[in-house]
Amino acid sequence: MRLPFITSLLSAAITATSLCAAPDGDISDLKPINDWKKLANGVYVASLGETDKLYRYSDLAGAPPKLKALNALPDVPLTKALENDIPTEPDEKIYGYGLQFDKTMRSGKVIELKVDHYSKDGGSTHAPVPFFISSKGYGVFFNTAAYLKIYNQVCNRKDSLSLPKEVDRNPPADEKQAGPWLAVPPSDAVEAYIQGDGIELVGFTGTNLQDIVARYNLYSGGGAMPPLWGLGFWHRTPAKFSAAETEQEIADFKDHNIPLDVIGLEPGWQSKSYPCTFEWQEKRFPDPAAFTQKLLDDGIRLNLWVNPYISKHARIYEDMYPLSGSHTVWLGIAPDYMLPEARKVLLDQHKTDHFDIGISGYKIDECDGYDFWLWPDHATFPSGTPAEVMRQTYGMQLQRMIYKELYQKNNRRTYSKVRASNGAASNYPFVIYSDSYGHDQYVTGISAASLSGILWCPEIRSAKNSREWINRMHTTCLSPMAMLNAWASETKPWTYEDSTDAIRRTIQLRMQLLPYLYTAFARYNQEGIPPVRSMLLETGEAEAQTKSQTRKLDSEEDPYGDGFHQKITEDNTLYMFGPDILVAPFINTQTERKVNLPTGNWYNFYSGKLAGNGTTIIVTAEQTNDMPPLFVKEGSLIPMLKDPVNRTRDMQGAAIEIRQYGTKVRTCQLYEDDTTSFSYLEGEYNLYEFSVENGELTQEKLQQDVEPFYSGYELRKMTEDDAE
Repeated sequence: MRLPFITSLLSAAITATSLCAAPDGDISDLKPINDWKKLANGVYVASLGETDKLYRYSDLAGAPPKLKALNALPDVPLTKALENDIPTEPDEKIYGYGLQFDKTMRSGKVIELKVDHYSKDGGSTHAPVPFFISSKGYGVFFNTAAYLKIYNQVCNRKDSLSLPKEVDRNPPADEKQAGPWLAVPPSDAVEAYIQGDGIELVGFTGTNLQDIVARYNLYSGGGAMPPLWGLGFWHRTPAKFSAAETEQEIADFKDHNIPLDVIGLEPGWQSKSYPCTFEWQEKRFPDPAAFTQKLLDDGIRLNLWVNPYISKHARIYEDMYPLSGSHTVWLGIAPDYMLPEARKVLLDQHKTDHFDIGISGYKIDECDGYDFWLWPDHATFPSGTPAEVMRQTYGMQLQRMIYKELYQKNNRRTYSKVRASNGAASNYPFVIYSDSYGHDQYVTGISAASLSGILWCPEIRSAKNSREWINRMHTTCLSPMAMLNAWASETKPWTYEDSTDAIRRTIQLRMQLLPYLYTAFARYNQEGIPPVRSMLLETGEAEAQTKSQTRKLDSEEDPYGDGFHQKITEDNTLYMFGPDILVAPFINTQTERKVNLPTGNWYNFYSGKLAGNGTTIIVTAEQTNDMPPLFVKEGSLIPMLKDPVNRTRDMQGAAIEIRQYGTKVRTCQLYEDDTTSFSYLEGEYNLYEFSVENGELTQEKLQQDVEPFYSGYELRKMTEDDAE
């Protein structure tokens, strides 16, 4: 019987972010880590144990750290929490750890960071990014691709200087209990357990939580910069659609006057799938090149579903067989993409059969999966990469290969989908999706993803009724990728006839806001600020409710019920879309909701009326005319298309309307480039700054290196006298 190889154990403990290490799991000799080395302003690196053979997520990043951009930021010194053996403070909160769907705060939680299908509250997810931020103004990135188990302010060390006070749970009848007895006493540490010989830690400091996340993204190479077409509306066809059926689907979108930029083909486009050949199914697509070109001529991009596991019917099977792992997935071989020769075999085929005929990207499925779907932890791969590391990084390997070695190498941008990602992935233009379908989970995923340098797609698939259909469309249209995935449901935007007008107007609003959103992505790329982000990065604190109660003792159901219990719930139903628009989506079948507006004047996006300042308001679907509830910061200028378009290609030469909200006018920027190539990396783009002086719009050209993309700009003052 062959047993998996278990490496020596190393326990890395973070005590309020002071970092300690002990070999072989021995906690008797923990010593503070004081050898932080400064990499850039606000970025510090430290190592524990042996790191010569360490698999780092940063080695798979899409680009090297943006040191120039980092050093242009304020030089925030190493915090005391990172520098000394200082415990976490009683009110300190820990957030992050990648794509989670239940909440963003992780205080009081034990999580195991493992690429997997989503498991509620446990850390296993499509992107279990080992990066957290603290409410006390720092962040820590565990830069290792090993499995990690994190104890977030759970379990108390005996040498702690701030142990909770002991309480006698069972005092005599004549003595009063000294206070609440806690079944889970809060600890003053974040501790991490890793199987491995060493670990690298990267610490981040900043002026606020948004600044800390931005520095993490810049360390990871900056944010993704998708092509403009990628931000338009996407539709995925049913699994077995043919070329003719796909063309009819596009014609139906035209007949309904609904925008469309990308069509996604599901598994049936391949000659064999599950496992895959990556070759065209000739009965459904007799002439793929002509079909793809016809779509491109109509302004439609084509995206192909794939999973990484290769069928024995594929022409690359024999070449890839010796370059694959010891176990199959769905009976297909699992290539070892750590090997350059394996990447070359796949990319040569993809370039000839896909890229060269105009395919614009991929939906890379099934690179997450439960244990019984992927290889076991004792599997072997020819590169020598451990099976656990291969599992943690497989999604990133696929992103690196497709993005850098196919699209970037050939100077064509892509915007694609992927099922799994991890740390240091912010530079990749891939959006994660999942089999988690709850609307509230989808909205929470938007916020959680923004804390860890990843993009999340709350795709719409189906709904119980027209109200839910409208509400889900609101959410997807105000996210990093607007997609209807009808691969199994066969739904259309017009499936519910009584909602078609509202759906059309929502997608059109998405199209009108693309100048604003594209500029936000440029800022993500250059400055690291997420384009769609959690309110935590806006206000510095997640909106949470804490309920305290004393539970009744029950020897079987609740043996610790005599204690004091706190339940913390978060409201993640608000988030920021770009720098200035607050989204408050209706969830499920809601037609009315409360909106807790942050401090500062916020204006109704549609009417320009003052909505409130640090107050709770009620908003209804009737008030918004079935449009998503949107609110704009005081003084904002929002650049958007004056009129909606049905293809992003029709944006070129269109007129821009810059909406002004409130009276204390700030400035806004507008970014332009050629929308499809990598020339922007060489500085070939335009960046304009707009302001309002004496009631007139003024423009400053911060950079102009390409032909102007839009035809002109006009100011629209969104006041009560100028309301729609």
